[in-house]
Amino acid sequence: MKEGLYRYLTKCSLAKLPPEQQLFYNIVQDVECAYIDQSETPDQYFDLLVANHPYVQAAKHFHIPVETARDLMLEIEQKIKSDTDHRMQKAFWTDYTKQVTQFDRSKKQYFFIGI
Repeated sequence: MKEGLYRYLTKCSLAKLPPEQQLFYNIVQDVECAYIDQSETPDQYFDLLVANHPYVQAAKHFHIPVETARDLMLEIEQKIKSDTDHRMQKAFWTDYTKQVTQFDRSKKQYFFIGI
């Protein structure tokens, strides 16, 4: 369950970034996902990365040097990770299973997540 919350908080952190950084991040992520979809093995994925790294494609798209694209992506990833980790530390869980099962006899668990 924590993985799902972490993914959600990562999306929230990405949404807080300036639109240009969001676009850049999404382009790199989309290329990586496309490579995953095209690959049947890890070696095929690695070959695609070596042949045409997502940073190279993003650099061409934004007309910037590849080193700048790499640095920008690392900076964006660090911002997202830092913000997500901070939010994750502040998050709290309250189990409401007993209260809800008084009305609903299913075997589900119910939690309130405060962020």
